[in-house]
Amino acid sequence: MTISEAITKCKASGLRDWELVEYALKLASSYMAYSYTNSFDRPEKAFEKGRGYCWQQAGALNLIYKGLGINSRLVYAAKNRFPDKEYEGVLIKSFISGHVWCRVTIDGVSKYVCPGSIHNSPGLLHFQPLTKVHKWNIAISALSYLGSAVLNKKRYKKIMLLKRKQEARSDPAKCSCTKNKCERHGRCPECRAYHSQKKVSPHCER
Repeated sequence: MTISEAITKCKASGLRDWELVEYALKLASSYMAYSYTNSFDRPEKAFEKGRGYCWQQAGALNLIYKGLGINSRLVYAAKNRFPDKEYEGVLIKSFISGHVWCRVTIDGVSKYVCPGSIHNSPGLLHFQPLTKVHKWNIAISALSYLGSAVLNKKRYKKIMLLKRKQEARSDPAKCSCTKNKCERHGRCPECRAYHSQKKVSPHCER
């Protein structure tokens, strides 16, 4: 789906004002999954792919609102507390991170709108801002573009490592060990038992 197609679909709903805002929000949040792997895509491209991180998700929704004639702009906070979430089968415990979302204004009433969760609605967010909320601007956009890409790459690498741990626990045959020694083997009884059966010294990247 493209941004233009999403705008057309929203217009066809016949809804107005906050009902239209929520319709577009649900459309974007259900269509666009969170992703750490395409951080360099512009929001339009990320939306077409159906995945992206917060700036791409919020940016895409902001473009949809603009196309609908809705007064919307991006905002951000440097620190926000997020609840536990699952990504590719891996449980990520509650954490603090920067975040980008939208602020929509209709008839003088402003509400925060975030496509980061299908359970969100105008004025209801799945996270808690811990620092002051600022308007998104060119300076922060330039600073965060590369920074977010680097951070997302690190986070994805960590998540994939956790995923391999889970797979190895459920099926020792999937253990990713490649060496004959491991000073950390005491923390990995499943791996130790597996390698004992193979009659080699235990080694585990976990």
